[in-house]
Amino acid sequence: MMSHPHPDHRIRKTHRGIVLFVFLLFSFGCVSSATKSSSNIFPAKVSSPPEKKISLPIFEFSIPQNEWEKNYLGVSGSGNCKITQINTSVLIIEVFSMYCPHCQRSAPFVNDLFQTIQGRRDLKEQIKMIGIGVGNSPYEVDLFKNKYGIPFPLFPDQDGSISTMLGVSGTPTFIGAKINRDETTERFYFTSGELTDAAIFLSELLNLSGMNLPAASCGVSQKLYKVHRHSPT
Repeated sequence: MMSHPHPDHRIRKTHRGIVLFVFLLFSFGCVSSATKSSSNIFPAKVSSPPEKKISLPIFEFSIPQNEWEKNYLGVSGSGNCKITQINTSVLIIEVFSMYCPHCQRSAPFVNDLFQTIQGRRDLKEQIKMIGIGVGNSPYEVDLFKNKYGIPFPLFPDQDGSISTMLGVSGTPTFIGAKINRDETTERFYFTSGELTDAAIFLSELLNLSGMNLPAASCGVSQKLYKVHRHSPT
């Protein structure tokens, strides 16, 4: 007797096929609802130190199964942990979407930023990076990570709750925050827009963080950035 796949299995397989197809459309610049939204373009304002301290909302994420990522973040075990448990002085968060064309174009520069930090002994243990995939499932986040060779940990935010908590309304958004030993936080950087120069970004981040460390280059970018508006579901 011929066996048939379980209906749920067929649905999951079909869904993944659709996701992959749509992702490929975006990657090759085909017309879609998200690319049409690229008309929502505006200059991103350069961050400046806030007049009063702003705390970064504390959220939880699933501890990665990958051992390198665990060691990078300084966490262990399984289950969930808070961002304040990450072993770092400064945390950079990129809020992205697999479907966002600006996030896709920013990926090489974000990777350059990570490699620059990792290549400096005075920075690699003090600054860590993570990504939050707004509206993305674990499968979609993994697809983005593999497609663009993202070297740092990425986490799904399928219901958009983390992004909403962080006050994000467009992608990509870059957030810089201090993680203090007493598990308090201080957000000192918040910019929405396409990253086009890793060295200038790092220079700006170091200046605003108060770490008083030399950067690869000086100055602040005055370029126009592009941002993809999203509506978390």
